[in-house]
Amino acid sequence: MLKILLLFLSLFSISSANEAVMEVIPLHHRPASELIPLISPLLERSEHIIDNSSTLIVKASPARLEEIKLLISKLDTGLNNLSITVIQSKTQTAEDLNASVNFRLHIPLDNPSELSGRIRGRYANTEELNSNDSTQVIRTLEGQPAYIKTGGIHPVNNYTVSGWGYRYPAVSSNTQFIEATTGFAVTARLTGHQVTIGVSPWSDKMNNRGTIETQSASTILRVNLGEWVEIGNISESSQSTKSGYISHRYSTENSKTHILIKVEKLN
Repeated sequence: MLKILLLFLSLFSISSANEAVMEVIPLHHRPASELIPLISPLLERSEHIIDNSSTLIVKASPARLEEIKLLISKLDTGLNNLSITVIQSKTQTAEDLNASVNFRLHIPLDNPSELSGRIRGRYANTEELNSNDSTQVIRTLEGQPAYIKTGGIHPVNNYTVSGWGYRYPAVSSNTQFIEATTGFAVTARLTGHQVTIGVSPWSDKMNNRGTIETQSASTILRVNLGEWVEIGNISESSQSTKSGYISHRYSTENSKTHILIKVEKLN
């Protein structure tokens, strides 16, 4: 009889340990909608998780519930603030912008007045910048899409000639407003000391003929935090010919626009 009672208590304790319980788990940094896609594939068939905005409702066995809570605590971490800078320039390169100065200083403990130092590095001159260069900076949370745009709206007059009346054509006109902007859209995610970025910069300019000249790029890449990287460049060339009675002049002009990006982690 005693053996039967012990067996019954043992089966009862096993059943109780496997019986599902439900708990509301508060979130401190991430929304539930962001964590559920990460946790759901790891759940067993009898386990459930529900999005409750700033909390998660989890149903599982006590042992599994502790494992799920530990996973949630590791995923529910604060998002980092990032500063993202994009430069579109005809004069600057990533090598110039990454030029740095290393300073080493030696102070003898027995005679502090006899200090010595050494400076190694290069100096990057950024005073003479092309007037068409643009620098834009935006702050955003990691993993969140960010977008910045600057520019202006330019009026363009359109004329239409239709029909003839009283020996003269009928001319009508209207004004169309065209937007010319420079900016970029970006999403950045940290991976240790590197960052994966998806970025789409563009630059529109109104020329002397009243039309828009545009250039754009789109890419995904991984870069080091705090380091300038050239994500692309756009080469342009133009040719001109001028002839006279006794002269003939032919000229070719080439230029290249560098598209540079840097991502920094803010405190």
